[in-house]
Amino acid sequence: MAIEYRQITSEEHRRFGVAVERGFGGHYEPNHDRFQLDKRTLTPEMTICAFDDGEIVGTTGAFPFRSIVPGGRTIGNAGITAVTVAATHRRQGLLTNMMKRLLERERDRGHSVASLWASESNIYGRFGYGMSIQHQVFNVDTRKADFSDAPEITGKLRFVDATEARKVFPKAWEFAAETYSGFTRCDDNHWDRMMAGFAEKPGWGKPWFVVYEENKTALGFAIYYLKSLSDGQITIPNGLVNADMIIHSNPASHAALWKHLFNIDLYDSLTTWRSPSDDGLPWMLADTRQLERRPYDGVWYRMLDVAEALSARTYFTSGALIFEVIDSFIPEWGGRFELSGGPDGSRCTPTRKVPNITLPTATLATIYLGGTKLKELERAGRVEENTEGSIEIADAMFATVRAPWCPMMF
Repeated sequence: MAIEYRQITSEEHRRFGVAVERGFGGHYEPNHDRFQLDKRTLTPEMTICAFDDGEIVGTTGAFPFRSIVPGGRTIGNAGITAVTVAATHRRQGLLTNMMKRLLERERDRGHSVASLWASESNIYGRFGYGMSIQHQVFNVDTRKADFSDAPEITGKLRFVDATEARKVFPKAWEFAAETYSGFTRCDDNHWDRMMAGFAEKPGWGKPWFVVYEENKTALGFAIYYLKSLSDGQITIPNGLVNADMIIHSNPASHAALWKHLFNIDLYDSLTTWRSPSDDGLPWMLADTRQLERRPYDGVWYRMLDVAEALSARTYFTSGALIFEVIDSFIPEWGGRFELSGGPDGSRCTPTRKVPNITLPTATLATIYLGGTKLKELERAGRVEENTEGSIEIADAMFATVRAPWCPMMF
């Protein structure tokens, strides 16, 4: 029987959850409240699935996000999620067929870009995604890592419980969104979903919530877990701090939260994994060798409407370029585009003029938020310069003061 591709019905929501969790090696056994939250957050019209004789054998979904781009505007961003193919149906073209249908639908719904967190980083390049936001893993022995420099901290930290965290954290998130492109604005459903993810973990216990405030306004917060590594015989300072999320919107909130995490009694090892690629922590330490850093691909972007996406953001310097965009997955979305822009605005339209730069859509997605220089990608053979000096112009235009950041998993 041929594979059928369609969205799920409301009656198939639990079966959808089972298929998604199975795809990631787990079992879907939500309680009543979590199941109702899942149904509110990822509704049937957000899904495209593959069915074999009525059985769900492939899943995809897309959240209708609004994300920040350089210059401060928000654009429609299809947050791709729940991408799985059953082990019984691998390498039969299901993912390709689901992805094409999903992207076409999301473009029709007005989304200029799509984005995702990749469980396997070698999958999505063939669908036109480029690594757009890089993050860092930090590991540090806090007994040996002292602060030598830090901005003045004018506010205060305080612990909050989960209920109050749900009330005050969104305010700090919005302040951070004003600073970093790539941030995704969250509605109430996604805040409920995100907070539900910070639950008690085996071996770690319940999370700790701390908020940084100035004049009673939340400007940052941290969510972390603590694990004792002692042998159970004696109490020794041998514990691990797992800083799951650290959100900061100004230098003071950044410094205050890091200092707090470095000074938790009896816990002298610290790890975190959602730090932006330009996090200032290394520059505050007296000995940067005590900080182990590992970059990794955070969020991948995909251009759905090149002209709309390039017109939405501003550019660091004024300039004009003609791009030829090669879209091997959905060829009709490629073509030649004339971009004219600067700090005050921009305009991008289709054109027939001779291109200055030829590049695949994945490369354009990689530089879109300013996280990577086009010159680096040229050295990797991922772009062709047709007019001498045009790549330098592009790098000057696409540059940003801060690296993009997206700490929310989806």
